[in-house]
Amino acid sequence: MRRPSALVAVILVVGVAGAILALRSREGNPQFIAQQQAVLPVSASGVQRLLLTTDDPRPGHGGRARDARCTAGAASALGNPWTCVVRYPQPPRIRFRVIVNADRSIEGSGRGEGVPGKEPVTVSGCCVQTP
Repeated sequence: MRRPSALVAVILVVGVAGAILALRSREGNPQFIAQQQAVLPVSASGVQRLLLTTDDPRPGHGGRARDARCTAGAASALGNPWTCVVRYPQPPRIRFRVIVNADRSIEGSGRGEGVPGKEPVTVSGCCVQTP
């Protein structure tokens, strides 16, 4: 080996180039970041208004929701997961765990309050309005 310093220099150059490429690939997609930063916050009243448009999802029950109360699970823009208690014409009230998607649609699953062992029911809808 005549020139061990040349071999070390080549290895260092390749390592630095690899590190630069790795760091560049970690940079975010500017269009995606712009869309995420433009997300308007979801309010409890917006989720509640959307839930008031839903029909009772329980088999053998009917009627539109009469009241809905929701609480955000996080301080993020979408507030997920939401806990919502919805009152339909026939008791019991249903406690839903609701997720607001990025397109502002909702999906939720819940059970009647005080009714153990019942199959969960689902709710979905579109779209939560901005405040």
